[in-house]
Amino acid sequence: MAVATNVSNAHAVMWALCPGTVHQVKFMASSVAVTPPSVTFTHQRSLWQHRHLMVALAGRDLRARYRQSFLGLYWAVLNPLIQTVVMAFVFVTVMGVTSQRVPFVVLYFSGILYWSFFTNAVTGAMGSISAQVYLLEKHRFPIAVLPLASILARAVDFVLSLGVFALLLAWYGLPVPETIWFWLPMMALLLLPTIGLGLLAAALNTLYRDVSQIVGIVFTLGFFLTPIVYDADTVQAPYRWWLLLNPVAAAIHGSRRALFGPEPAPLEEFVPALLLGLAMLGGGYLIFRRLQSTFTEVL
Repeated sequence: MAVATNVSNAHAVMWALCPGTVHQVKFMASSVAVTPPSVTFTHQRSLWQHRHLMVALAGRDLRARYRQSFLGLYWAVLNPLIQTVVMAFVFVTVMGVTSQRVPFVVLYFSGILYWSFFTNAVTGAMGSISAQVYLLEKHRFPIAVLPLASILARAVDFVLSLGVFALLLAWYGLPVPETIWFWLPMMALLLLPTIGLGLLAAALNTLYRDVSQIVGIVFTLGFFLTPIVYDADTVQAPYRWWLLLNPVAAAIHGSRRALFGPEPAPLEEFVPALLLGLAMLGGGYLIFRRLQSTFTEVL
């Protein structure tokens, strides 16, 4: 009976997110009427049952961000592209910095691609609950759907940026090697801290509003501690292990080695980052579940 109620409420929210007919509105109203007008939380095991709701919320997030925008979704690729052009002018033209294996533009874009997804996804997830509390007041669904939907919306931006990256590779005449498949586990590695820290930031930001300021400072420091402007292979051995302990840094390094060679990095290099990423994912999820019962005090 509880599962049926949750599914009906998920359908009601999806109808509310998309323009529909009078019959759809009536269906939504009848479904919402059976739920109490308060913030409620369902078990996280029903997340999979609400996957369609998650997709609908991610689509609404994209429409809201780019509505009444002249360039629309193109902003998703223009932001990292503009950063790349500025960095190339500063480091290559002004400072005369050169990269060894690939042009600096390609090197930087391959790093900012991952970093932009990570920071934008965590930042979006951080404010997703407080910005959409009205949904929780009217419908019953797992509250974790909100930050996860925000992360999913940023994944669309990431896919669009991959298209621009492919064009850069073609422009500079860089071949796509057979080791391109190594990108898949690197993307999975990137998702571990993204989801874990996204859930953690969403929970803490709901209770403490200064979390966003702390996250901004951490991201500023993290930019220089992640191999975006530089190549991880140029870092000296005593510091390289600590650098690659960062799952985002390890994902960038592994993707670059798979694309630009000379050969894919050995898998044992990624074990510490994988373990830390799993700890971030599990810890973020557990803290989110523990704190979600206190959200009603501030929402």
